Amino acid sequence: MKTGIISDIHLDTNEAYPVLDTLCDILHKENCTGLIIAGDITDTAYTTFKWLDKIRQKIEMPLLFVPGNHDLWDPDKKFKNTWQIYEEYKQQEGCLCGKAVNLGNQKIITGSIGWYDYSLGADHYTTEEFNKKNHAGRVWQDSRFVHWEEDDRIVCKDMLQEMERIFEANKEKDIVAVTHMISAVECSVIPPVNNWDYFNAFLGSKTYGESYEKYGVSCAIMGHVHYRKQFTKRNVEYQCACLGYHTEWTTKNVEKEIKESLQFLE
Repeated sequence: MKTGIISDIHLDTNEAYPVLDTLCDILHKENCTGLIIAGDITDTAYTTFKWLDKIRQKIEMPLLFVPGNHDLWDPDKKFKNTWQIYEEYKQQEGCLCGKAVNLGNQKIITGSIGWYDYSLGADHYTTEEFNKKNHAGRVWQDSRFVHWEEDDRIVCKDMLQEMERIFEANKEKDIVAVTHMISAVECSVIPPVNNWDYFNAFLGSKTYGESYEKYGVSCAIMGHVHYRKQFTKRNVEYQCACLGYHTEWTTKNVEKEIKESLQFLE
């Protein structure tokens, strides 16, 4: 079994490019039997809900996913709060949040959006400064469009605890964990240019990687940072397979960009 892994496809921002069609063609050429998307499918909850069925129909293979922070964005405040959006995602076919999916051969996969607890931000900033999500004239847009109605650190802890319950129940199995937020400091912006020593705080949490090591997670899939990176740390294989915005690509060749982004779970 070969499953494709990608994140941050941003189908609306990248609408001028045939991202989904090209991704589908590549998956079939690679003889993939499934696809994992680690969040940020579009830039609002409304559009992502609409696109999920289109993606399933187009790829013609099982889709597993977790929502990203953009997939939670509610600029028109159509939902009571972000928890309501998150719960709706959990009811979607293929959503990994709060579930363990059997991959065969004693391997399971589970996931969560992850969220952040400021632990990746520089120590010289205070919690109060991070809470503002505003620094040097730049605003972290979650502050405008995400409405947990709780402290980010509590949300982050809740998400981790949800995953750890699944880890504990499957500790004799080979576990693959998917989050949108990063789970290792190696995927933060290093060196922290353009004030990223501040904005790294909103990329994820060290606690996820620590939990993976504790429970023997074999593979950690993530997105969010628009990086493409693979590395192994303390027996955990980390995969960050972000496509990102077309404005960040090194070329305008969508096939090349997707091939360079796409990673695989064998």
